[in-house]
Amino acid sequence: MATYVRSMRQGLPRVPGGEAWPPAADSPVAGTAPSEDAEAPGNALVVPAHAVATASSLTRETATGGKEVESDVAGPAEAGAGNRSTRSGLPRVPGGKPWPPAGAVGAPIAASVPVAETHGVPSNLEARPDTAREVVGTGASVAVPAGQAQAALAAATSDRPVRRGLPRAKGAGPLPAAGTAPAVMAIGSGETAPGPRNETEPAEAAPAPIPTVIDAPPQQGRPTEPATLTAQARSALAIVSTEPGRFGAYTRKQQLGFAVIGAFALLGAATVVVAAAQWFRHLPFMLDFLIAYPGEYHLPENATPGFPAWVQWQHFFNVFLMVLIIRTGLQVRSEKRPGAFWTPKWSKKGKGKISLALWFHQSLDVLWLINGVVFFVLLFATGHWIRIVPTSWEVFPNALSALLQYISLNWPAENGWVNYNSLQQLMYFLTVFLAAPLAAITGVRMSELWPKDTKTLNKAYPIEWARAVHFPVMLYFTVFIVVHVALVFATGALRNLNHMYAGTDVVNWAGFWIFFVSLLIIVGGWIAARPLVLAPIAKLSGKVTGR
Repeated sequence: MATYVRSMRQGLPRVPGGEAWPPAADSPVAGTAPSEDAEAPGNALVVPAHAVATASSLTRETATGGKEVESDVAGPAEAGAGNRSTRSGLPRVPGGKPWPPAGAVGAPIAASVPVAETHGVPSNLEARPDTAREVVGTGASVAVPAGQAQAALAAATSDRPVRRGLPRAKGAGPLPAAGTAPAVMAIGSGETAPGPRNETEPAEAAPAPIPTVIDAPPQQGRPTEPATLTAQARSALAIVSTEPGRFGAYTRKQQLGFAVIGAFALLGAATVVVAAAQWFRHLPFMLDFLIAYPGEYHLPENATPGFPAWVQWQHFFNVFLMVLIIRTGLQVRSEKRPGAFWTPKWSKKGKGKISLALWFHQSLDVLWLINGVVFFVLLFATGHWIRIVPTSWEVFPNALSALLQYISLNWPAENGWVNYNSLQQLMYFLTVFLAAPLAAITGVRMSELWPKDTKTLNKAYPIEWARAVHFPVMLYFTVFIVVHVALVFATGALRNLNHMYAGTDVVNWAGFWIFFVSLLIIVGGWIAARPLVLAPIAKLSGKVTGR
């Protein structure tokens, strides 16, 4: 609802070959809006019968601040409104004459058009002139476009009957109904009278209550815009509807509750399994089985006890590399937008460009393969292979016996300095001779070292097979490390740590402190595995670039 003080916009000529209409010199009267708003049949002005004031004493209030806006042409409008003839417009029906007829005298129009206060009224009340809105309430004012307000004021001060417009529905009669009389009104005054008042009489002012806006049905024939949300509105709704600390469908407290419930469920299941294993091993036939197969068998006479120094060093390097390989493997698997890339020096046209995390993962794989080759050579060269390679079929029933004793929490006899129990021997054999080669073969197939142009080789060994095997093998190594460390501490930590880290079969703290230092080194490597540290090392063999 604005006061138009600028020149009127010119449109198409009224006759073929004529000039644009209206002429450039004509100016709109302050307080009026485009004529189509006043002529539109659907924009019927809803005015309370008790709203009255003198049109010349009206003041215009803005919807936000309630300040008075006066037009620069107020004086001329007031002075000449009564003597100026009404300008004819387009015909109301096809082939008809211009409307209103020539010579018709227009009603005086106030320079300042008042509008209702819109405290509490949505801002789109003024932004949607195509939809009629009625303000309901005791002494409520009417919020209408300026064009409709001007037309209502003109009709209120005229002796002519209300001009009837087009029907609002197809087949219906013209609106308003015949015989409708205009109501003299003052928008926002909150005061009415049954007829015209003397301008000298003071008008009793009444406070206007907060209006209630009711959306009237849209006019027939006028399209309405669909209600759409902007990106800013959608983001605001998302912020409001998203609870802080929520991950997915659950909050942190809910996830913590699920974790606690899951832990208790696992503890309960483990208790049931342990109780069942203890009951089962005390059955008569199982007692005989445990006596016949205590959990280990005797090694050949040429087997040497203890652990050589090379085994201790190989064990440390293997643990260090495996922890970092698992870390970088998970990082590569979950990384969506790498922050840095590495391109080899021998690359042609940028081929072989990979993420810095993948470069570090493959570099660790190469070191792990070198360490593994050294381990295999020394394992068979020194005869230490007898400790981890089964040499009798008794390994299977003894492994079953050891498993039952572990589950029932009645640990089998531990003598790792001389001989592993059969379950340990089978697990070491599977890890060294099956899981490690699978990890290496599938890793090479997925790496940049694999020839990409050999169609026959790629068809014989698809990369999908390698990916389907590589990740489960990584999970196996993770579970193996966790269970292995747990059993080392549960079955005699000081003695077991001395076997592998100190090379002695005594119970003291030497092996523990060596293990503690090695653990600090592993943690330091984990923390240092970041682009700030890796980039200078990667530049020695290639080019490091950012995203």
